[in-house]
Amino acid sequence: MPEFTLVSFNTHYGLGPLRDDCGPYDLFGALAGLGEPDVFVIQEVWRPDGNTGVVDEFATAHGYERHDLEFSRATITKRWPHAAVDGEGTVGLAILTRIPARPVAALRLGPTIGDHIPLRRALHVELEVASTPVDLVGVHLTSRLPHGPPMQLRRLAHALPPPERPTIIAGDCNFWGPGVLRLLPGFRRAVVGRTWPAPRPHSQIDHVLLRGAIDVDAAEVVGPVGSDHRPVRVRLRVNETMHEEYGVN
Repeated sequence: MPEFTLVSFNTHYGLGPLRDDCGPYDLFGALAGLGEPDVFVIQEVWRPDGNTGVVDEFATAHGYERHDLEFSRATITKRWPHAAVDGEGTVGLAILTRIPARPVAALRLGPTIGDHIPLRRALHVELEVASTPVDLVGVHLTSRLPHGPPMQLRRLAHALPPPERPTIIAGDCNFWGPGVLRLLPGFRRAVVGRTWPAPRPHSQIDHVLLRGAIDVDAAEVVGPVGSDHRPVRVRLRVNETMHEEYGVN
């Protein structure tokens, strides 16, 4: 059965937690230390104007194909990293893959009241795992509780591929697992464990969610690597028997 590994990681712009004054950490080294998975879903990807970002440099150095989704202009110099129209760079989401993949769509999740990124979207690509197409949707939802994440999860549920297709949603949902599953019927959690804030986590808001003919062989929350989020890592397997039962070609 075809197997592959996936890591989801909110990099916090390559800066440490607020309690550490947001100083930069070795993001390149942190990514390299995550076991070189087949697929990365990376949130809060920072790119300064006129320069390539660390995530871009890592992808080139380690042979990953890159799929990018820019959210907005942003700043890392004004008190804390955040979206800002007068910022000195951009922030977004990236999927890095060594599995053949094709871009499908940017799924619109906004606007949402209170969200500082009005046109927030999710990134949908199709992975070719052996001979099986697997839909992967990378997300980074708003942190504006209590209404923001549920509103965006409802929109996401209506934009997803048909339920018979093997589908993965991965990223920072800024919402707890039970609530996420209630708003995304048919999905299940691949990994369970606290991910935020990284030094002493009390909540899981970073998720890998599965639907259809995909099994979990291993799953873990990785220890802190510099960001204010802990990465999550899973080893997945396409269940070919179940896939045939779904009748998907």
